[in-house]
Amino acid sequence: MPPLILASALLEGLALTLIQGYLPLYVRQTLGEPHFVTVALVVAVPALGTAIAGNFWGGLSDVSGKLKPMVLLGLVGYAGALAWIPTLRQGFVVLLYVGAASLLFGTLAPSLKTYVTLLRPDRKEHSLAYLLMSQSCGWLLGSFGAGWLLEGGIGPGLHLALWTCAALLAAHAVLCAFRLRDLVREPIVLRDRLGWLEGLMQDLRSLYENPKLLRLCILSFLFVSGNYTVWGFFAVYLVERLGADIQTLRYALAASATLGLAAFLFVGPLVRRFGGRAVLAVGLTLYLLMYLGMGLSRSPLAVAAFFAIPLYGMVNVSTNSLASEYSSAGQRGGGLGVLSGAYALASIAGPVTGGLLADRFGLGVIPWVGLAFMSVAGPLAWAQVVAGRRKPA
Repeated sequence: MPPLILASALLEGLALTLIQGYLPLYVRQTLGEPHFVTVALVVAVPALGTAIAGNFWGGLSDVSGKLKPMVLLGLVGYAGALAWIPTLRQGFVVLLYVGAASLLFGTLAPSLKTYVTLLRPDRKEHSLAYLLMSQSCGWLLGSFGAGWLLEGGIGPGLHLALWTCAALLAAHAVLCAFRLRDLVREPIVLRDRLGWLEGLMQDLRSLYENPKLLRLCILSFLFVSGNYTVWGFFAVYLVERLGADIQTLRYALAASATLGLAAFLFVGPLVRRFGGRAVLAVGLTLYLLMYLGMGLSRSPLAVAAFFAIPLYGMVNVSTNSLASEYSSAGQRGGGLGVLSGAYALASIAGPVTGGLLADRFGLGVIPWVGLAFMSVAGPLAWAQVVAGRRKPA
C-alpha cells in the first residue's frame, strides 16, 4: 500500500475528528450557540457538500480516468477549511464556511478508497481495511492530541489543533503533487466519444440505475443516520448531559479510535471469509445493542465504554467492499462516490433529526434516535443476506 495514500487517510481522520468530534462542542461552549439544531448543522451542512463532491468529483474521475487530481483537491480543501475556522466568530458562519469547503474536501475519502481498490483488485477488502485503519490512526491522534490541547481551554486549544492539522495537510498535498503516482484508467469520454459533462451524467445515471448499488445506498443511509446522530452529539451529550469533564471525553474518543484501529486487523479477513452482506448485518445488530446500552446508562464511563465498541470498521469495510463489487473498475470512482454521497446525506438527516428532538425533549433522546435508525437498517440488512443465499439455490 503506498505510504502517501495511507498518510492521506491518517490526515483525513485527524481532520474529521476536529470537525466532527470537537467543533460542535467549540460552537456550543466557546461561540455560545444556544440551539442544538445549529450544533447539529455544524456536522450536517458539510455533509451536504460532501454528498455533492462525492458524486461530482467521483464521476469526473471516471470521465477523465485520473485519480491524483481528486486526491490533491481533497487535501487542499481540508487544509483551507481548518486554517480559516479559528477566524470565525459565529456558529452559523462556521457551519456555512465548512459546508462550502466540503465541496472540495468531500472528494478525498471516495478517491482514496477508489485508489486502493484499483491498486489491489484481488484483495479489495484487505486494502480498504488498511486504508480505514490509517484513518483510525488519525482519529486516535486527533482524539488524544486535540483533547489534551482542549484541556487548557476549548477555544485556544482547538485553534492550535486546527492550525497544526492544516499545516500538515498543506505540506502533504505538496508532497503528493510531486511523488504520488496516478492510477490512469481508460476515460469514459474516449470510450463513448462524449464530452466530459455528457460522460459524467451518463456515468452517474448508470450507477443510480444499478439496483444492487441503490439498495446498498438506502441501507447505508439508514445506519449512517443513526451513527452520526450519536457521533455528532457525543461530546455535548457526555459533557452536558452526563457531567463528564474534557479529560473523560478525550479518553473516550481515544479509546474508541484505539479499539477501532485494532479491529481493522480482523475486519478484512472477516469480510473475505463470510461476505460483505453477512458482516454488515452482524455489525448493525451489534449497533442496536450498543445504542440500547448507551440509552439505559447514566454513568459517563459506561456510556464511553459502549461508544468505544469497535463496530464502525465492520460496517464501513463491508459497505465499501460491496460498492466496489457492484461497480466496474471503470466506474469505481463514481460507485464509491455515490456511496459516499449516501453517507453524507445521512450525516445531515441523522444529526438534524437528533438536534430537533433534543431541542424538544432534551439531550437524553440522542441514543434512542440512533437506536430507531438501526432498528430499521438491521432487518433490511438481514433480508439482503437471506435474498443473497436464495439466489444461488
